[in-house]
Amino acid sequence: MTQPTSTNVPASDSQSQVRSGFLSAWKRLTQLDEIGVLTALFLIGLVLSVVTDTFLTPMNLLQVARQASYYGIMAVGMVFVISMGDIDLSVGSILTLVNIMTAICLRAGWPLLPSMGVGLLTGAACGFVNGGIAVLLRIPTFIVTLGTLSVFRGLALVLSKATPISQFPKDNWFFEIGGGNILGVPSSVIVMVVMMIIGFLLFNRTAFGRRVQAIGSNKQAALFSGIPINRYRLMVMTLNGVVAAVAGIVALAFLQAADPSTGPGFELYVIASAIIGGTSLSGGTGSVPGAILGALIIAVIRNGLVLIGLSAYWGTAATGVVIILAVAIDYFIKRR
Repeated sequence: MTQPTSTNVPASDSQSQVRSGFLSAWKRLTQLDEIGVLTALFLIGLVLSVVTDTFLTPMNLLQVARQASYYGIMAVGMVFVISMGDIDLSVGSILTLVNIMTAICLRAGWPLLPSMGVGLLTGAACGFVNGGIAVLLRIPTFIVTLGTLSVFRGLALVLSKATPISQFPKDNWFFEIGGGNILGVPSSVIVMVVMMIIGFLLFNRTAFGRRVQAIGSNKQAALFSGIPINRYRLMVMTLNGVVAAVAGIVALAFLQAADPSTGPGFELYVIASAIIGGTSLSGGTGSVPGAILGALIIAVIRNGLVLIGLSAYWGTAATGVVIILAVAIDYFIKRR
């Protein structure tokens, strides 16, 4: 009678397989485009956890994530704009105008979905105007949005009469859910994650995203390839307006009031988030998850400065320094 053969794997082979799997996973991790910004976020958090006692508390971490969510959401759209070789300075004003328009509809007794629809259409219209002017007049979007920044902000001030809009219906669940937490996580953070997933798939897994990157890499080559550049510029700017509108609606849900002073200055953090996250100012490359990580880095720095006893205004200065470092590193890598 034959004895059954042993199927046991030698211990040395098992250890070799584990070691091989670990090395393979480590190699894939180090090849991630976002590994640099992820490492920077970890190191900043490590330093703050040592010098402060409250940084790693759950309440503070959730607060940091909530602060990052508004310009993190807008950074998703800004990745498309900068990767195409353009830039949009009006996103903060679009957020403010959408905030005001949605609040006016809600205060007038409109149902929630039509009110949100008005907000999204307002953002799309602002983005379309930015792209349309740039295409028709053949001028950079940087110049166009430098002007529309004031136009949209002025419209928000006129519509709101430069005063906050509140006194909404008491039974409006939009403020209870949108301004609260879902399973312990702020609603705005969940929206940011959803927008990140959608933006990542659109940017990396569709012909639209690949063509946007192709335009940013070489407009002349993209034109010879048959890509309608003007159409894509118009589409990307409109998309960016819609994304800014989502951030405006989320901000309204949390603040439970539309304040015309909410959005100004957000464009700095949005552009900084995209650049810190690996989106090249010269166009052609970008990272949607990197932009979210960039937004978190800015929020962590601002939060850390407050925790160590410095004024919150130092956060703006620190953001500028981080932008300079990110751009310098980007150009250094390209020269190499």
